[in-house]
Amino acid sequence: MIPPRLHGKNTLMARIYFEDFRLLVVRHVKEMEAEMAESHSPEWFLLGYLRRIAKAAEEPVSPNRVEGSLRSLIRFYVDNVEEASDPGRRCTLIYEAYRKTLRENRERE
Repeated sequence: MIPPRLHGKNTLMARIYFEDFRLLVVRHVKEMEAEMAESHSPEWFLLGYLRRIAKAAEEPVSPNRVEGSLRSLIRFYVDNVEEASDPGRRCTLIYEAYRKTLRENRERE
């Protein structure tokens, strides 16, 4: 029998629990929606990226979609967001929460 972590390329990623991470992202989405960002502002674009991440983290989770959405967010952050701004802080918090989710699931293995 093949050990679970060796069977298939993304078996380990497929078992990652993303619900707490998704809830954090949804909380940021709701906060930003309440602020009603100006169209085409960094906040407006960030809201779109966060919605995409929240959608990717819904059950059934596709870890590759979550990872791809996070990569898009990071590209947006690097190219368009000032680190000390509110969108910059949100991007950093979301990315740190994602890394924490991955780390916690590795520790459970």
